[in-house]
Amino acid sequence: MTNPYGGPDNNGAAPPTPRWAPAPPPQWGPAATPAARTARQRRFSPKLVVAVAGPVVAVVALVAVLGLAWPGFLNQKVFDTAALQQGVLTVLRDDYQLDANNVACPTGQSVEVEHRFSCSAQVAGVPKTISVTVKSSDGRFEVGRPQ
Repeated sequence: MTNPYGGPDNNGAAPPTPRWAPAPPPQWGPAATPAARTARQRRFSPKLVVAVAGPVVAVVALVAVLGLAWPGFLNQKVFDTAALQQGVLTVLRDDYQLDANNVACPTGQSVEVEHRFSCSAQVAGVPKTISVTVKSSDGRFEVGRPQ
């Protein structure tokens, strides 16, 4: 039997491996080589980043400064609920001479002049409603007679 590769016959053994290398990948097309892919990656120019990010940062800073400096926007004054309840109880006992206890006022009441809200209390064992009116921006308030 003759060997198709041009060499001597190996008496039925497997033919020798060819002595050639595989063809290189094509050198054209969008994903031809890793070097070509790296060269085609987009890069953001520093001018574009500054042009987009600059105004965004400026608006965020402006909102933060105005929100904290301008009263009522982000910096809203509210009463400390425990202190408010103690103040109402003191007025009921000392000024109105009532046997009052268990004062409960709603939380988060804003310190704005002429703001009105109601608290509840036990006066001589009977539940009563007390109206509270804010009189100044520094937290002074007026306690009405129990209803």
